[in-house]
Amino acid sequence: MNAPLEIIPEHLREYITEQDPSLYTPIDQAVWRYVMRVSKAFFSEYGHPLYLQGLVSTGISTDRIPLVSEMDHALRKIGWRAVVINGFIPPAIFLEFQALRILAIACDIRKLENIGYTPSPDIIHEAAGHVPIVADPDYRSYLEAYGEVARNAIITKFDLDLYDAILKLSEIKEDPSSSAEEIAKAQAHFEAIAKLEKLPSEAALLTRMAWWTTEYGLVEVQGKPLIYGAGLLSSISESYHCLSDEVKKIPFNLKASIQTSYDITRPQPQLFVAKNFQELTLALNEFADSMAFRRGGTYGLEVAKAAENTVTVVLDHGIQVTGIIKDFALDRSGEESAFTVTGTKQFSFHDQATDEIPNYAIGTEIMIPLFSAGVASADPEDLKRKLHGSGLHTKSGLRIQGHFKKEVLLGKVGRVWLLEQVKILNESGEVLFQESQKLYPLIFATKVVSVFGGAADRKNFLLKNRAPVSKVSSHKSNLTPENTTLNFLYRQVREYRDQRESNIRFLDTTVTQLNQYFPNDWLLRLELLEIYSAQDSSNIITAQLRRQLTELAEKNPTTKEMIDRGVALL
Repeated sequence: MNAPLEIIPEHLREYITEQDPSLYTPIDQAVWRYVMRVSKAFFSEYGHPLYLQGLVSTGISTDRIPLVSEMDHALRKIGWRAVVINGFIPPAIFLEFQALRILAIACDIRKLENIGYTPSPDIIHEAAGHVPIVADPDYRSYLEAYGEVARNAIITKFDLDLYDAILKLSEIKEDPSSSAEEIAKAQAHFEAIAKLEKLPSEAALLTRMAWWTTEYGLVEVQGKPLIYGAGLLSSISESYHCLSDEVKKIPFNLKASIQTSYDITRPQPQLFVAKNFQELTLALNEFADSMAFRRGGTYGLEVAKAAENTVTVVLDHGIQVTGIIKDFALDRSGEESAFTVTGTKQFSFHDQATDEIPNYAIGTEIMIPLFSAGVASADPEDLKRKLHGSGLHTKSGLRIQGHFKKEVLLGKVGRVWLLEQVKILNESGEVLFQESQKLYPLIFATKVVSVFGGAADRKNFLLKNRAPVSKVSSHKSNLTPENTTLNFLYRQVREYRDQRESNIRFLDTTVTQLNQYFPNDWLLRLELLEIYSAQDSSNIITAQLRRQLTELAEKNPTTKEMIDRGVALL
């Protein structure tokens, strides 16, 4: 069962799916068990002190893939929740979940060949990586603050293109039916998009900060760097090597972290070590002070224009205009005096959309001029006379002519006039904008207070304007026609372990079939070795399994590391 839907805002519910435990194969369960056994042994010494305690307190066991409903029940005790999502979701949506203190859990699990690391979100990354450290109250505070700040970040068109490329690459890599050609093509597409970036956006810089903290962060404990980042906690391969001298350890600082890019497909050459989690929260607040949502003004409009994506411009008195900023103008003193909005539009007041102001079609443009304080507070009847006559003058000397239709009050002081037959002219009398079909909203605002990414009323905006989210009933299965027989053998071993009173001779046939049909499978041999060596470390099958694992380890360095670590646990 998923978490109750009543805790999820309506516009986020389409991203929620269900966890179906029956889709996990016996191989999947063995992958989970191996990763957790190796992780608990390693991170008991090299992980954050709360890692092992966090696994217990959040209901994550070693022997089976956890249920998100169990994690949700455990997380409620610390004010958080967990829901099932279907793999990658748009960055802005993920951040909305985080800002609401909801962990969005992807329930797919990596394939056996990607046991050490996968760039695609999976339940090992989400459950064994992110969830345990949430038990630390200072880390939770950082996550909550990050979600609030990041959901205001302006996301550029490039960011979305890169997200789509990463999504495609990750899905293809984890799809059992993908060919080498398809993977190579997706990799090349991702690399081509990534090379296009010139100046990273607010969202990109914050993503880097998250990468070097929540994903690949180290924290100093008693003078020793320990792992807390979910990317490392869920990558038994990279975490095993990241503390060596080959990986540079840099004391965390905001500037270095946001200026350092990363490659999700390769091990990281450097990592950042935080003194504590409070340091991260302070750095996050420092970065927030540099963002358009706090600075507003000309700077905010510049960032918005460069983004070529939906933003919200907040004017004084709490009036908000959502859309794509095509251009803006300055007055003689260099302050913002007007801006032009295109794309899908929304007019709001304190994050609540109003139906009283027309939204205009996606392909149309609308100019929003700003006024001096004197004009904004002038006598309404005098302003109406000027509108109908020579025109109402803005901060930069533009002239607005039109016919007053009605007034809309947003709050106590937010004045918007709806006009007919509107023209906006420059000082030379040239028409810069006109609207003869729809009512035009004349907003009596004097300045841009803030500019943030996305819509003001996100629920209203998304439900009205986005294409329906592809709804799937559950996550995917790694079962294929090619691995069905191997899964059957894994199932026999799991059934033996679950029924400890069974005679070990039951597994002799499994060993024979494994030798006959699957000479290169190392994980099942490791599981069998664990069982046989516990019964009789000197019997023939135990010796055979050890020899076979040694031979497989000699063929492949990556496999050797996995085998050696598994054998060491015995």
